[in-house]
Formats: sequence, C-alpha cells, structure tokens
Amino acid sequence: MPTPIIAVVIPAGGGGTRLWPRSRQATPKQFLDIVSERTMLQETTDRVEGLVPPDRLYVITNGRHADAVRQQLSDVPPLNIVGEPVGRDSAPAIGLMAAILEKTLGPEAVMATLPADHVILRPEQFRAILRAAAEVAAEGYLVTLGIPPTGPDVGFGYIQSGETVREHTEAGVPVFAVRQFREKPTREVAEGYLRDGGYFWNAGMFIASVRTLRELYKTHLPQMEAGFAQIVAAYGTDNFESVLGEVFPILEKISVDYGIAEKADKVAVIPADIGWNDVGSWQRLAEVLAEAGHEGENIVIGHHVGVDTHGALIYSPDRLIATIGLDDIIVIDTPDAILICPRSRSEDVKQVVDELKARKRHDLL
Repeated sequence: MPTPIIAVVIPAGGGGTRLWPRSRQATPKQFLDIVSERTMLQETTDRVEGLVPPDRLYVITNGRHADAVRQQLSDVPPLNIVGEPVGRDSAPAIGLMAAILEKTLGPEAVMATLPADHVILRPEQFRAILRAAAEVAAEGYLVTLGIPPTGPDVGFGYIQSGETVREHTEAGVPVFAVRQFREKPTREVAEGYLRDGGYFWNAGMFIASVRTLRELYKTHLPQMEAGFAQIVAAYGTDNFESVLGEVFPILEKISVDYGIAEKADKVAVIPADIGWNDVGSWQRLAEVLAEAGHEGENIVIGHHVGVDTHGALIYSPDRLIATIGLDDIIVIDTPDAILICPRSRSEDVKQVVDELKARKRHDLL
C-alpha cells in the first residue's frame, strides 16, 4: 500500500482557564510560550516538521484568534486557518475541516487531528507513531493515540483496548481495537483500570482518512452535512467568512467523542509513550518541566530567592519573588494579577476564574 498523504488539523480554540493568570481569553495557553521559547501552537507544528509540509497544516480556532495564528504560523497558507465565529465543541470543527480537506486534498488523504495545547517530549517517536497510525487509518480505521497511564488520574477520559489488530508496527508498538471509551472516572474506578490493564488515557488525538471521517459524519451526524456543504462551497472565495458566520453557529454543539468516536464500528488505539502532557494546570506544567530536566529543587521561571523553600513553582519574569519556609507552593506573577496556591490545589484555579466572571471582572479574564 502506498504511503498516504497526511494532513494535520490543529484545533486551537481552548480557553486554558486553569493556567490563569497567564492564560487569558485574549491569549489562551496555546498562544503562550509556557514550556519553551516557542508557543505551544508553534511547538505543535514543529513536532510534525518533516512529516507534513506547511501547506498541509490546517488550524481551526476561535475567530478572534485567527490573525494571531497567522502571525505565529507565517509559513502556513492563510486560507488553511479557519476562524470559528462561535465555539460549537469539537465535532462541528473537525467535521468541517474534513469536508474542506475532501475538497482540497481528496478523500484518500489521512487527516491527523492534533490539539494545539499539548506537550510531547519525544517528538521522533511521536512522528513514527503518526506514520503507523496513517497506515492503519488508510485501511478504514478511526485511530486514536492512547497514552499509557502513569497513575489513576481522574482528569482524563480512558480508552479500553480489545483484541490486537497488528502485533507491531515500524514504530515498535502494537495496534489494538478499541473496546470502549470511558468517561472521566472516580479515583476508585481509575485505580481499577490500572489494576486490570489495557486502559489508556484519551488525549483527543484522532487519525482517519478523509473518506472514513466523511462517511462517519454522514452516518452519525447527518444534520451537519447541509451546513458543511454551504461552507465548503464558499471556501476560497470572498464570501467564505460571511457564509461561515451564518451557518456555523447553527450546527449542533457536540464533541467528536460523543458524536463520532463512541459510535464508530472500526476504531483502533495505538499506545503512545511519547512524553505527553496536556499542561492542564500549573501542577502539570511543573511535572513537564521536571521531566524535561529543569534543574534545581524549585522550578523557577524568572526571579526568585527562597529560604527554606522546597518544591515550588515560581513564575515571575519582571520582579523578584522571595519566599521563606514554604513547601510545594505555586506563585504566578503577572502585571495585573498574582496567583498563590499549594501545588495540590492547582486544579482549583478554574474556581477563581468562575468567581471573576461572577464579579464581572472581565478586565482580568
């Protein structure tokens, strides 16, 4: 079988509220240089360099961020960057991009959907697994990458694997059929998954041929087809933005997991031990930086003097933060807001954001 043409679609519409106060509505985490000197969006494209040329990179993002994407990804054709007028969850976004790729690249192309806000510390292995996934996808499978769990995390959905589809691929990993997708579990249930084995974290990365995706949408979300047809007919014309603004907001709001993946008959999962992290909180960022070899007892980005301070994450590029007698603390200093919390409570930053919304402090959101 000839190597399929691969295109990468990058959904870049998330809000990143748990990385407040650095991540804001105007500049969510995927547009920030949180992990390195490159933004998370730029790192997403960097890690597929050599696998996919810039003209086969596509991004779908919030409409108000489309110009920022074009600035950060200057090598990507502007037409490949689509700005949603409103967020309608992942199924309309991915379905629309599949319909656009059907027009631009044809139904035999393989579409890899790779979120813009993930960290992957082993990009070479990641590319090898993507090549393997593309070969499996060309056989009609909807393929997802399963992250081997390192603990009973309750913040992720899980994928239960079934029988073996392939013993191994050139990437050195097997391919399994997906038995079922599981929702975010309780800790007790997650611990059971780890004991039983055969479960993976669902990182939201899907690979399938354009033909397979289009057939799945026609079967399981047929009500979207008329909308896709209208938008795609205007793609590349001066009317595209107006048609998109008129049609996209009336598409059903539903995730691709619920609308497509959980209903598909031919789904495969490839274990992907690639140093993955969704950087969904400040604590997870600390884990990434530690795994990447950040030196020192405390993780410091900026300026910090610590006396009897251990296990701290400090972000303060503009002024000195001094701490005394603190363990496992997070301090994030920005020009208009400072976050201070225990590392164990970093998931609760979203509650601060909710409170700011309730107080109508939109200047801080």
